[in-house]
Amino acid sequence: MNLPDGLLGMGWAIFGGLAYLAMLGWALLTAPWAKVRGDIAAQSVFLGAVLVIVVLWQLSASINPGISFHFLLMTVFTLMFGPQFAILAMSLALLLVTFNGDAGWTMFGLNALLMGWIPIMLTWWFYKLAYRFLDRNFFVYVFLNGFFAAGFGALVALVLAGLVMLYGGAYTADYLAYNFFPFIPLVAAPEAFLNGFIIAALVVMKPEWVATFSDVDYLKGK
Repeated sequence: MNLPDGLLGMGWAIFGGLAYLAMLGWALLTAPWAKVRGDIAAQSVFLGAVLVIVVLWQLSASINPGISFHFLLMTVFTLMFGPQFAILAMSLALLLVTFNGDAGWTMFGLNALLMGWIPIMLTWWFYKLAYRFLDRNFFVYVFLNGFFAAGFGALVALVLAGLVMLYGGAYTADYLAYNFFPFIPLVAAPEAFLNGFIIAALVVMKPEWVATFSDVDYLKGK
């Protein structure tokens, strides 16, 4: 799903760039900087997680330009750091991936929207809705916010990526129907499992790394 240069028209590149600047501006202005300012341990965890994304995004299975599949891991990042820092982490990772030649510079904004903003915000909305309306326990947190949100986010991101390539004139509907869309469920399922597994492990072994998890809310008295 790393869109390369030349696959889509300049209009898509401009749209993606402007949307990305708005997204990045929101993240920079609203991020809870006080929580990490001077916290070397938190900063180290953040940078280490960015490197994990870089590695995962480069381990992709590609069929043709733009038609590639890899883990996103944005649900884990959103639950660990919140949406603003997840956007910043995604931006750093995409910058390194693009610099390495695995994605196009003109498509940077569009790639950020598809691979980052969509799964990040879907995960955050699921988390906020579950926190407000559902019972707060370990299983709701892991299975809904981890497994389901990750799978759904990947599904939506991939479907939208396919529609962008279709309406952008990169590939025909018949080609995408045969070479892209059928593989989306096969990617969304392991994405859900990987994110859910990592979140479950983190809240058990390193709950202090998961900003959205609280023992008081999800474990005490349950």
